[in-house]
Amino acid sequence: MHILHPGDPGYDDERSGFQTGLRHEPQVVFVVETAHDVEKAVEYAETNGLPYEVQATGHGLTTPTTGVLISTRRMNAVHVDPDRRTATVEAGAVWQQVIDAAAPHGLAPLSGDAAGVGVVGYTLGGGYGLLAREFGLAADRVLGTTEVGDVVTTMEFELLPVNRVHSGEMYFDATHAEAVFDAFHGWDLPDHVTPQLATIAFPDLPMLPPPLRGRNTVRITFASTRPFDVEGLKVAPRLTEDFGVKPFHKALGAQLPPHTYQGDNVLLGELPAETLHSVRVKAATADVPIFLGLLPLGAGIGGPASHLLKLISPRLGAERAHAEVFDLVRPFVVGRSRNFRFAVR
Repeated sequence: MHILHPGDPGYDDERSGFQTGLRHEPQVVFVVETAHDVEKAVEYAETNGLPYEVQATGHGLTTPTTGVLISTRRMNAVHVDPDRRTATVEAGAVWQQVIDAAAPHGLAPLSGDAAGVGVVGYTLGGGYGLLAREFGLAADRVLGTTEVGDVVTTMEFELLPVNRVHSGEMYFDATHAEAVFDAFHGWDLPDHVTPQLATIAFPDLPMLPPPLRGRNTVRITFASTRPFDVEGLKVAPRLTEDFGVKPFHKALGAQLPPHTYQGDNVLLGELPAETLHSVRVKAATADVPIFLGLLPLGAGIGGPASHLLKLISPRLGAERAHAEVFDLVRPFVVGRSRNFRFAVR
């Protein structure tokens, strides 16, 4: 275990995570490697009356601590039991490690589409994953945890007998947004398919595919372990499209570098088409960039919500603009997910 204070070599690197717009500002950082180290860190915080937070990757940073930061990124062992179809991970493990350990046994976790996200934080938030409608939330598969104070030091969960998935994506120019949103909202969605609708504005950068470079787009993604038909969604010319049966890891999204972002979400009991279009227009015309994401729920997820609506902006200070969009769906809000909340001061 290492203990770092402001000004020490390595302090800034240790308090930094995937979210670059907001960082912890702790009085002390405990760089832990074992559950015993975590116990010492929690004991120090409680003895000195200091708040403490845990950071593995920093994807979901919402409350920066000025007290004690427990950095778990080196505490990242992963063990797969292929006979029991389970994985046991330490506090700092990320999904890529689990995917790599499970794949040789024909198994996969209920991860999201970003393999660099921390397993424990994602799962404690519920875990709306790549195959959520088919198999439920990641939290539904947890078999047990060990904890020190409020810190989960290990987690055991079920793996799925999945090694290949039917998945795909379609990108449309944003000029076709109304037709695409209508088709998505009216899709007779099979229970075993997990889709997502998103608006994305791509910068004009040479590393991006030419059809997407510098464009405002609408993207539809979907995944299932079984075949499904998406012909009814092809309501406009596609900028790019990709369909196929792929290894589980190939169905995940591209890995992004650390960056600044801010976002929040609401769970909706219902979502009328006219309300969805009002949300679409409001987000597209806001005075800050807003990327909208819509996840149909039900099926394996259950609960009173029919949709999860999330908003993400590529900079901080978007609270007012997001609130104006969320106000449009206020009559239908039934809750909020702990996932998809980012950079809330």
